[in-house]
Amino acid sequence: MIFLDLNADKFKSMKKGLLILLSTLFISTIAIAQIDFGKLEEEQIYQPDRKYNTWSVTVGYGPVVYYSDVIDYTVFPSSDLKLGPALRVAKQLGRSWAIEGEFIMADMYGKKYQRYFEGDLMQGSLNLKAYINQIIFNGPIRDRWNIYAKAGLGVNFFRSTMRRQVDGSLLTMGDIFTGVSGYPSNYSGWSPDDYLVMGYRRNGYAAGVEPQLEKTDRERVMVVPLGIGVNYRLNKSFDLGVEATLHNMTKDNLDVDMTGADNDSYMHASFSITYKIGKKNKRHASWTYKDFNLSYERDRRMQDNLAQKLDSLQQVLKDLSVVQGDTSVMGDTTYISREEIIREETLSASVFFDFDKSEITERSHRTLAAVARFMKENPDINITIQGYTDQRGSAEYNMQLSQKRCNNVLMVLVEDYGIDKSRFTVVPKGDTELLSDTRSLALRGIHLVNRRVDIFQTPNPQQ
Repeated sequence: MIFLDLNADKFKSMKKGLLILLSTLFISTIAIAQIDFGKLEEEQIYQPDRKYNTWSVTVGYGPVVYYSDVIDYTVFPSSDLKLGPALRVAKQLGRSWAIEGEFIMADMYGKKYQRYFEGDLMQGSLNLKAYINQIIFNGPIRDRWNIYAKAGLGVNFFRSTMRRQVDGSLLTMGDIFTGVSGYPSNYSGWSPDDYLVMGYRRNGYAAGVEPQLEKTDRERVMVVPLGIGVNYRLNKSFDLGVEATLHNMTKDNLDVDMTGADNDSYMHASFSITYKIGKKNKRHASWTYKDFNLSYERDRRMQDNLAQKLDSLQQVLKDLSVVQGDTSVMGDTTYISREEIIREETLSASVFFDFDKSEITERSHRTLAAVARFMKENPDINITIQGYTDQRGSAEYNMQLSQKRCNNVLMVLVEDYGIDKSRFTVVPKGDTELLSDTRSLALRGIHLVNRRVDIFQTPNPQQ
């Protein structure tokens, strides 16, 4: 088990910086109005079975502030501020969560008591990111801002030395601990002549001469990053960001001063640019919204008068034995499919589709089988296949989607049931002729009835 031992003063200094950032983010979030969910475009609505861009690469650069025993400041240093780069590769898991691999490099410096430490570090960590606005507000703020928090586990590899401020010469154990009774347990085995160094050979140099330090393996320390950040969406490919992360070490040796009882830490604040890997015409999953319409169809259907009338009409037609219908519930989303066959002297049928889908379902195949049987029994009758979509999405996209739905119905009738293709006329309508005007008839609309293909007998011009 990992224990992070932070004393009150050090914890207060680190907490103050993070509280300032958190307060700023909170005020900004309240001040920025939310987007109008009723006007979301199709590409903005998250569907679990739809493909999104999910990988991203981020490059950041910014100040690195150390919180150890050998520092002369509380929150930020007044001089000798160090800067460091960061590289992050992230994989999005749905809208709200992501896994991130992070690599950081930085120089180190701190001074106090007429001495100073210096060195450099390299760190790798695996972090879990949670998008706060996705969890609380169900989407980005005004389609431009994402706020996230992250926590992880990593390993820090560093080298450091302790020196005198007056001349920069190396300090030894004896220089610091002469007259002190007992060494901390971390110093077990160190002799008074050992140099205060990490990642270098600390003894065995020629006496009386300032040594040229010989490098050894870097010191390794487990680290627990805790951070918060903000991304601003420039376009589908690039984001700008600001992040502040506190990296909590599990040892007290970053500054080669183990006299304290507290683990060292450091904060890395970075300004960054993110490239979202993937197709240029697709959104990244972190920049999508929860589908409130499907939730509405599930949770509010029983309170919708139009939906009640449609269900009542279906039951009446069932009682008359002229309709075949099915309703199925999958997961947390309700998908409703109805296929209607009215067989007298003419043919009329409808096949319904899930949101943004053109595939023929198993229940729709039963409808199309009845259509094929009717056409085989009436070889002189021709059929019109007319496709529609709901209002979500651009007019051009909806026309293409209705064409796909018509083509799939035609393909099943021709390829699966052997009906002559010349007997069909395909007419895609897109969203031009809505059965239910979802913007005026209902708050969220009954989109289902608009996502369909109608199949009917082509009128005979001689009649």
